Amino acid sequence: MVKKLLSSKILRLGFSAVLIYLAFRKIDVFQLFNQLRTVPVWFVGLMIVYQSITMVLGGIRWSYLLIDKPVVKDFWNFTKASFMGSFYSLFFPTAMAGDLLKWLPLMKKYNKLTKTRLASSVLIDRIIGFSAFTLVGLMALIVGKILNYQFFDSLLWLFTGLVAGILIFYTVVFTVNFDKFFIRFGNRYRIVDKMFEVVELLKSEHKSRIIKVFLISMISEPVWIMPVWFYSLIFGAGASLLDVYIFIPVIALILVLPISVAGFGARENLYLYFFGSIGLGAEKILLMSTFGGLLGVLNSLIGGIFLLF
Repeated sequence: MVKKLLSSKILRLGFSAVLIYLAFRKIDVFQLFNQLRTVPVWFVGLMIVYQSITMVLGGIRWSYLLIDKPVVKDFWNFTKASFMGSFYSLFFPTAMAGDLLKWLPLMKKYNKLTKTRLASSVLIDRIIGFSAFTLVGLMALIVGKILNYQFFDSLLWLFTGLVAGILIFYTVVFTVNFDKFFIRFGNRYRIVDKMFEVVELLKSEHKSRIIKVFLISMISEPVWIMPVWFYSLIFGAGASLLDVYIFIPVIALILVLPISVAGFGARENLYLYFFGSIGLGAEKILLMSTFGGLLGVLNSLIGGIFLLF
């Protein structure tokens, strides 16, 4: 098993290296990094603060899922845990890997919440956040199609299918009485009784929380996407805000796949493909992508600082 995991990690590292080479092979890398060095310090600081705000929104969203009336202290605890999860993700091929660990720091602070409930809340929070993300992405793709943006029709159908699946999920959540189901079968089957704790957040009295979390997600997703437009402005790349909102949801969805380490290589090639289709220069596109990737690493390192203390 260890050998398989090691070989898999080496394979992804190698794949990232190949993707990075393909993206940068026609670019003067030294000139690109010299341009990165010219970025004003105030802009870097401002973007780190901005990304931290998106993490705070994520912490607030997560806390509402588990606590009836969270206070500022709860927001802070869940935000710190989110930062730590982001730090863990630096060492895995997909950002979602941090979700497997980020709930652990909350165990000591919220001993009334069981391990199962904390872990399952991460999954449900991710599903709700993903539902808002795909809805924003579908709306952007529809607008892009109307305005004759060039992308595969399959992307539009993919997001349409994802939104349809999400609608089915919410229909089940708000129509099925999970309380009666588990009371009826929980005493007969032990596995059903265990599952009850996992889906406890979907019980009738908790459904108002799901609505709150979804509304927070609809605010946080557009806020999370917008920095790419700021990168375009600082480097003079020429991408409009609409370009960013059409392409970034698709790019982010693909980057969820464990195809490279921390997204490096895959992100650059995806940026080149989508933003190159509207005539942006390869060097400017790579400046946007590389700067965004480096900022993401800096933001994740904040979670490492929290871990130290």
